[in-house]
Amino acid sequence: MLHPKHTDSKIGPESANLGETPFPVKTSHGRKYVRIELSSPVKFRLVTCSEGKLRITQEESSGEILNLSEGGMLLVTALPVQEEGFALMTLNLNRLAVLDGVLGKIKRAEASGEGDFLVGVEFTSRAELEKLSSVEQVEGLPVKVESFDRKMREVISGFLRTAELVAT
Repeated sequence: MLHPKHTDSKIGPESANLGETPFPVKTSHGRKYVRIELSSPVKFRLVTCSEGKLRITQEESSGEILNLSEGGMLLVTALPVQEEGFALMTLNLNRLAVLDGVLGKIKRAEASGEGDFLVGVEFTSRAELEKLSSVEQVEGLPVKVESFDRKMREVISGFLRTAELVAT
């Protein structure tokens, strides 16, 4: 599988280091969000919508997160995926947090030249799927679909509640 330092593809990181953090932080001219580089597993199932009906792959696929930002991520996977489809993901952020049911729209997908595929995913909300199908269909998916922002807020809130309990 492709390693982050080998991402010389046109969607790989072209950036400057911002300093000492638990993850290498990157910024790039023209990007809306600061990115962090990490090597963490991701599992996903592809979601498509045809004639107003949602379909989700039965089998879970896997890959590796190469970089992550508030707006999306770059991952590498052996599975060829279609641009403009959706992925329902479980992100394991270096064992600090596991975010399940994160929805992303596949914005870019290209061969890495090493047999894998680089996939640019933009985080989105369940409302995006509801516009293409219905609230009932989204609620009927096997995993609770949420946005990356909401999942991160849940993790932070849980951490703060735990910290408050320890402090008392």
